Amino acid sequence: MLVRRVLSSREFSVVAVLLLIAVYMWFSPNAEAFYSSRNMQNILRNVALLAVFAIGQTIVIITGGIDLSLGSLIAFSGMLMAMLVTQLDQSFTTGSSILMGITLALLAAFAIGGAHATFIQKLRLPPFVVTLASLLLLRSQALVMNDQLPIPLQSPSGEPYMQITNLANTNLFEGSALPIPLPMVVLVVVAIIASLILNRSRMGRYLYSVGSNEQATMLSGVNVYRVKLFAYGASALLGGIAGILWAAYGSQGDPRAAQAYELDAVAASVVGGASLSGGQGSVSGTVLGATLLWVIFSAINLSLSKPDLWRGTIVGGVLLLAVLVTAIQQKRMA
Repeated sequence: MLVRRVLSSREFSVVAVLLLIAVYMWFSPNAEAFYSSRNMQNILRNVALLAVFAIGQTIVIITGGIDLSLGSLIAFSGMLMAMLVTQLDQSFTTGSSILMGITLALLAAFAIGGAHATFIQKLRLPPFVVTLASLLLLRSQALVMNDQLPIPLQSPSGEPYMQITNLANTNLFEGSALPIPLPMVVLVVVAIIASLILNRSRMGRYLYSVGSNEQATMLSGVNVYRVKLFAYGASALLGGIAGILWAAYGSQGDPRAAQAYELDAVAASVVGGASLSGGQGSVSGTVLGATLLWVIFSAINLSLSKPDLWRGTIVGGVLLLAVLVTAIQQKRMA
């Protein structure tokens, strides 16, 4: 029974597809480039940068909602952090400026998530509409901050803020066969905390309960607003963390960063087993979904002359296939 359950799980399916791609690339003409240490580092770093905020998206999806603002929130958070750090550095020490800039950017991100939950639960507005409006507003504000220009992460004297850029560009075990990008450490910490909350806490049970049957959960005495405040706050906070990592990776706050990345987060969540109708989803599945997307992206980058043109096709195709598989599974269980 246990073996059958494992074999039929979404996580097992994703792992099986990953193995098939790995075998295919092993025998392809691009095998050496695909399995190079540099490319493996690149895959790990990008998986971490995607999975961090995709986990937040999964938490929201479990409640039966969706957060379409994440791509814009990443750009907004990166720009806000860069602007705050560079301005505060004129009045405070560099270390204090960096700490305050990152803290204020994360607080702003969490407040945005709180506003989403309030509009959705208190005013009964659809999550799609609320977060779509935020997508447009936050992207616009990111562009307004510095007249559509990026904000370099460097001091008034021109020195780069290495304390920030090292967050995304430093590797652990440097000099080994496969150095581990520091964002992977951030992902592991986020994944462990999120897994404990979803699987071992009362809030985790409430999240799944709200997604399965919100009305019944409310009648049982659960404060649904508080649950959604946690879900959308966590999603926005993780989006803010991803925004800081993206800014660190590019050494600048970029108002055009992460365009349409909210769809990558949805795809990673759904591929990993989350149901858009709510009540289903896991951290491990989301991480595997993000890994599958970036392994496919990497394979396409090495195989096609204009891989960027195919990104939307890949994300859309994988998302549609995942939703189709979920629908078939639910029909069989009915």
